Amino acid sequence: MSFDGMFTHAMVNELNQNLRGGRISKIQQPFANELILTVRSNRKNRQLLLSAHPSYARVQITNQPFANPAKPSTFVMSLRKYITSAIVEDFRQLNNDRVVLIDLSAKNELGDIHGYTLIIEIMARHSNIFLINKETGKIIDLIKRVSPENNSFRGLLPGDDYKLPPAQNKINPFSTKAENLSEMSAADIRKKFEGIGLDTSAELEQTIAKGNSLDDFLNRYQNEIHPNTANNNKHKLGFFPIAFSNTTTEVSEYPSLSDLLDNYYLDKARLDRIEQQTKSITHRLGIILKKDKSKVKKLNKQLAATDVMNKYNLYGELLTTYMSKIQHGSSSITLTNYYNNEDVTIKLNPEYSPSLNAQSYYKKYRKLQNSIPHIKEQLEITTNEVNYLESVLASLEYVDIEDVDGIVDELIDSGYIKKKRKNARKKRKKKLGEDFKTTTGVEIVVGKNNLENDQLTMKLSQKNHYWFHVKDIPGSHVILKTSDPDETSITEAATIAAYYSKARDSSKVPVDYVQIKHIRKPNGAKPGFVIFEGQKTVLVDPERKLVADLKE
Repeated sequence: MSFDGMFTHAMVNELNQNLRGGRISKIQQPFANELILTVRSNRKNRQLLLSAHPSYARVQITNQPFANPAKPSTFVMSLRKYITSAIVEDFRQLNNDRVVLIDLSAKNELGDIHGYTLIIEIMARHSNIFLINKETGKIIDLIKRVSPENNSFRGLLPGDDYKLPPAQNKINPFSTKAENLSEMSAADIRKKFEGIGLDTSAELEQTIAKGNSLDDFLNRYQNEIHPNTANNNKHKLGFFPIAFSNTTTEVSEYPSLSDLLDNYYLDKARLDRIEQQTKSITHRLGIILKKDKSKVKKLNKQLAATDVMNKYNLYGELLTTYMSKIQHGSSSITLTNYYNNEDVTIKLNPEYSPSLNAQSYYKKYRKLQNSIPHIKEQLEITTNEVNYLESVLASLEYVDIEDVDGIVDELIDSGYIKKKRKNARKKRKKKLGEDFKTTTGVEIVVGKNNLENDQLTMKLSQKNHYWFHVKDIPGSHVILKTSDPDETSITEAATIAAYYSKARDSSKVPVDYVQIKHIRKPNGAKPGFVIFEGQKTVLVDPERKLVADLKE
């Protein structure tokens, strides 16, 4: 299911239950398309996420951590000017459309109370967030400004009159009287009623086929909210505000719609935010990686070409031995290889003397022989760099947004990117690694970048503790802090190692584990690279829920 009008209806009810009457205490815009309002309500601070993301637009309460940018955006400055300390009077939905209106009242610098409306339009790439002056109906500011040349329907700049999105001329199902829908298909239902998506219309069609009415279905959105994620009949994971009969397996229930969305969008939104923050870095690393892979191919070809050097040495030796049989000006000669008594035909340069022909083959042999150490050295260096860059890029797929700074610092230390001259905000000192504890009480620590991996494995851990790493795939170093691990702890540490790796979305992931005393780091090796021996391997599934339960 998508964030359709029906889901919006249920979400507006949830927001009113939790936030109506609250006061806005903090406003921030952690990412280009997302706004966070901290609302103090019922003696609790809750984060209200307003997203105008082209793929993940939504409105919800979120428990995910967000860093406050060093420099506020123009939109945030406008919001802080007008609605800091504003009272949240109501959440409303425009009919049954994906448009949420938040009514606010706030005092100005003179103490006069003014009304404002925050409007969130959830419309894919056209999604937007507006701050509207209730008295004038004009746009004070908006998160996505659009020039008149690019939008002829309505003004999307500060100072323009706010105009609703184009009307669809459909019926709001919550304001209509009960109708006979027994012969309507899911497609017909979507055409007639506003805010009903594909999954919702399919569920409503089945509900009607079982003899229930539209009112029965709508009442479930008022009184039977059961937030869940489940596979639909096309085996695609979706999120649902009520229990749909049109779903199949892997049903997971959540205490609220907001908790449901936090879980559903956890990886999707996280990867998108990391991509926004590291786009230029990953582009640069991608270019270097492409060059390195091309270089590895060339070096392997050069190394393969050295296989002929022993043949050149043999030709030189045979020509020297049978020098008297070679006629000047000949283009080839067939001689007997006295090592195996087989005839060998050797090409000759007719312009060379017999001696020069022999020396020519010796020269080719020595050139190839001398090139091998250099080729092997360059191949090792370049291969190590490929592995390192792949590990860095892979880590961006499984780390949290707050761990990106550590990866950037690692790349600065390694010389791949330059340190910015301006540092608007001093970085907070972070604890090294991520802490977990097994169900049997054994402590686990996970490195979140290669510098942390090195520190944890080579400097901070005891030699009799156990080290875990997904086999032959980029991933974090995981330390199990015991010299005598039980089977449960081994399985859980391996599960964490699989989860914090590029194999997160796989199953039956092989994870190596070994005592740290059997691990060493070669001189000059890239951060995070180690070699080990005597390891054992266990197969595990990287279960998100288990990892979350073990996190301290």
